[in-house]
Order: sequence, then C-alpha cells, then structure tokens
Amino acid sequence: MPRVTAAAKEEHRRRLLDTAAEEFGAKGYAGARIDDISVAAGFARSTIYNYFDSKEALFSAVLADFAERSIAAAGQIPEDGSVRSRLLALAQADASVIAERETFAKVAIREILTQPADVARALWPNRAVDPFDERLRAILRDGQESGEIRRDRSVEEMARLLAALANGLLLEHWLPDSPIAINDIPHLLVEHFLEGMGIGSSVAEDR
Repeated sequence: MPRVTAAAKEEHRRRLLDTAAEEFGAKGYAGARIDDISVAAGFARSTIYNYFDSKEALFSAVLADFAERSIAAAGQIPEDGSVRSRLLALAQADASVIAERETFAKVAIREILTQPADVARALWPNRAVDPFDERLRAILRDGQESGEIRRDRSVEEMARLLAALANGLLLEHWLPDSPIAINDIPHLLVEHFLEGMGIGSSVAEDR
C-alpha cells in the first residue's frame, strides 16, 4: 500500500475541516455525524479517525481553523496608520472570515452559549489565548499613546466593549429581516466604538 505523503495528509485534513464546517453549519453539533462527514469529504467512514479522535475534537479543530483564518487575515493589516483605519481593517478581516463560514459561525456561537461551561471550554480550549484579540489590544494601546483613544479606560475594558458591540451587531444581522448586512458591521462597529472611546467622545479625557 503506498504511503500517504505529508502534503496529502494536510490536503485530506483540510478537506475534512471544510466539510465538517459545512455539516456542522447545516445540521448543528448534535445533528452532524462524524462518519457522514468523512464520506461527504470523499473518504471511507473510518478515515476521519486518522485525523480526529472524536466529534468534539473535530468541532474544536474547525473552531481553531476559524480563528487561524481570522489571525491570518489580521496579519495583513499594516502596523502604522490611524487607529480608526487599523480598527476598521481588523473588523473587515474578521467579517470576511465570518462571511466565508457564516452558517458554522452561528452554530459555534450557539454551542458555546448553550453548553455547560466545562463542555464549552473543551470545545474552545484556546479562547483565553487569542492572537487576534492581542492584535486588537495592541492597536488600542497605540491609540492611547498617540492620543487617539481615551486613557481613562483600560485596554482590556475597551477590548471587551468592542467585542460586545461586534457580537451584538452580528446577532442583529442574523435576525429575520435585519437591515444590517455583514459588510455593514465593520463601519458601524468602529464608528460607534470611537464615538465613546475616541478623544472626540462626549466624555472628556482626564489630563
């Protein structure tokens, strides 16, 4: 039997991840069957176990792949420029990745919110260490140093506020008959965030 090359293994793993994202998005975590995902990707039922030990491990891998795509997109953002332009580029990068796998994103958020805490942590073990979030914090720190962002609020507080705004706009986008398109979210997010946290906000910065 010919050996499977490292490149072929990576291509197989990619096909399985892409198919799993589609299956989880269409059927939810509970409804998706790991053997069916393997077959839909063009492999025998047992092939998937060469790459993932369980459905939980597969779901976690799809989540990790989702995060890696966002991180890769964020990596294209220039280090210089205004805080407004950098935040907008970061938000656009995130929105573009969500748009690629929007049905899976809905399922992922639902599972994280509805599962018991220990199960949610197992499905998303690397949430606490997120390079994408760290990129956001770096932009906010730069903004405080340059005087574009208020200094009377911590970077962590502002990062959580921006994340809450982003999640709220995304949920609004997913509501029936919502007027907000996914491409609208980055501009709405950055403009509303800077209305409150930029130096031009209604609450003056303590100097």
